[in-house]
Amino acid sequence: MKISLRLFIAGSVAATLFLNASDLNRERFLSQLIHQSLENLHYSEKKINDDFSARGFKEYVEFLDYSKRYFLQSDIDEFKQYINKIDDELMEGRTDLMRLASNRIQQRISEVMNFYEDILSKPFDFSRQEFIELDGDKRCYCINQLELKEYWRKILKYHCLINYANLLRAKDKNDADQKLEKQARKAVLKSYKSIFHNQLQAHKNDAAQLYFNALVQVFDPHSNYLPPKEKEDFDIEMTGQFEGIGALLREEDGFVKVVRIIPGGPSWRQKQLQPGDLILKVAQGDEEPVDIVGMRVVDAVKLIRGKKGSLVRLTLKKPDEQIVTIPIVRDVVIVEESFAKSAFLSSKKIDKTFGYIYLPRFYRDFSRPDGRNATDDVRKIVDQFNRKKVDGLILDLRNNSGGSLIDAINISGLFISRGPIVQVKNRRKGIRVLRDRDKKIDFKGPMVVLINALSASASEILAAALQDYRRAIIVGGNHSYGKGTVQIMIDLDRYLASVSEEKDKIDQNSLGALKLTVQKFYRITGSSNQFKGVVPDIILPDRYDYLKIGEKYLDHSLEWDTIPPISFSLWDNHRFMIPEMVINSQKRVKKNPYFKRLKEYLQRLKKSSDKTLKSLNFKIFFQEQQTLLREQKKIEQFQKIIHHISVRSKDDTDETAMVSSDEKEAEQQKIAAEIKRDRFQQLRKDAHLEEAMMVLADLIEIQKKTGINP
Repeated sequence: MKISLRLFIAGSVAATLFLNASDLNRERFLSQLIHQSLENLHYSEKKINDDFSARGFKEYVEFLDYSKRYFLQSDIDEFKQYINKIDDELMEGRTDLMRLASNRIQQRISEVMNFYEDILSKPFDFSRQEFIELDGDKRCYCINQLELKEYWRKILKYHCLINYANLLRAKDKNDADQKLEKQARKAVLKSYKSIFHNQLQAHKNDAAQLYFNALVQVFDPHSNYLPPKEKEDFDIEMTGQFEGIGALLREEDGFVKVVRIIPGGPSWRQKQLQPGDLILKVAQGDEEPVDIVGMRVVDAVKLIRGKKGSLVRLTLKKPDEQIVTIPIVRDVVIVEESFAKSAFLSSKKIDKTFGYIYLPRFYRDFSRPDGRNATDDVRKIVDQFNRKKVDGLILDLRNNSGGSLIDAINISGLFISRGPIVQVKNRRKGIRVLRDRDKKIDFKGPMVVLINALSASASEILAAALQDYRRAIIVGGNHSYGKGTVQIMIDLDRYLASVSEEKDKIDQNSLGALKLTVQKFYRITGSSNQFKGVVPDIILPDRYDYLKIGEKYLDHSLEWDTIPPISFSLWDNHRFMIPEMVINSQKRVKKNPYFKRLKEYLQRLKKSSDKTLKSLNFKIFFQEQQTLLREQKKIEQFQKIIHHISVRSKDDTDETAMVSSDEKEAEQQKIAAEIKRDRFQQLRKDAHLEEAMMVLADLIEIQKKTGINP
């Protein structure tokens, strides 16, 4: 959870750390500072001991070479002398393992660079029956250079096969073509020249970052060491003001993975980049693409981000394993599209009008007391719905990754009378209850809340509170993300200034920042959202269910647990209604062609998710790619306009008619109108939203039959 607090180590916090900055070099000072920060401030109260050391060793080695493409088994055996010493090194401010492993990975990369060009100078025989294992966990480290060279022959052949298949498909061919095979090898050669260069530079310049970040994440996956550049990028992300493609990325299993598409940004408008996609290559305009598999996300972002108006081409691996290349024109991300949006929904199948609110995140401008915030925006929308006397409300929290805690609490309060919303526990076991203290209920009608596996943190607080009060029916995939922790940002430069007047002896450069988990939040029932997430009352098939998205799939996640519940007053007895609504929903889902096809598609994905042994035979590979393409098109043909649903704006006016005389303002209005039209079209194609409307109609009818008047 991102909260407004940024804790700068000073005053009482500084008193918990006992460091003397005099005569310490930068790495030694960072090492000791991180050691004491973790032990004194992190929520888990884990000890930095031999167990931490062993976990940190594994994490660090995987950070350096997740896919086991470089290190030999002899390297790992040599590193193991430090497997129980990392804790001692941190405390003493030593970085011996870091220096040894960092130098060795640079050596191994240089050795691969000595033979990869020779491999790519000769044509590959794609008729051979051979395979490559892509999952590093299923492979052992190579024993010697000969074995390493053979594995790299297969890696290069696999990437040439991908390029070759794409070139043939673009030319509408399916037979061998020597010219295209040579073109594919040339492209892979150019790509790996760049990737090897980038990797060598990264391991040379950012060795400390890799080492410290690996160790910090042993405490939990949301704690990180952010060096100066990443700290700057984090600040840019928090403001939403940057030029790029408008997507949030993270490293996962050696790949750069798309986590979220920022509404209104270039990727959102372009529509082809989706959460769950893996970015394999990046090309600037018409230049040859650079392979970013194995590249750290901080380096990949440098290639992906760029000036407004410039073109970047991304080669993607879709969740169904389809390989595609898409162009995106970079732009300034439109912050406006990160704010709450609304519409009126109606259906020919039900004589009802529903209000719809999409909340992509919980935003708040903490720099200004009168700054824009999610609570005020949602309240204004609800007021408009009340004036129009809507029959019910759908609150869409899908893909909402969280944000301001105070807005999660305040928005919950719009739908209930005063009462507790969430409990927060710190590392000293102190529990604080955060409440809605406003007796006013802004909206009293029936409600449905939509969530999915990407609904996280603050959105889970809101969904859980409305579920616990029985105020709303929660509809969505198997579970939400499961992030039930709170982080703070520690500016290490502020601390350095507070303990030493001799900063020049450390380094002229910034030390960066430390993001630490310091609290955990719990539902008013006492159950944690951490790890398990929020389980909907009505579960629908969802494409994220088999993508392993969520806290439970991350290494070193904090565990699920409970604390005592607190007293609160239920809205009304929805529980007895839910079994009937579940049965009704299951009947509709079973008849719905889209959900039927989606379930079959997801079952196939589940079966193939562990299939990481890939054929290097062209016919087999090409047939698999064609099959995936056909299956994807089958899904898309069922994702058509749902004709019985109507969507209109809250003010019933045609915004496109209001054109400003100012050229820049007119352009912005045009973009806003296009985004709005696209958004309404997408809503009319949304089978999950259609089912949410049917669930809400069921709730109203059951309430009417039972005499419940909300």
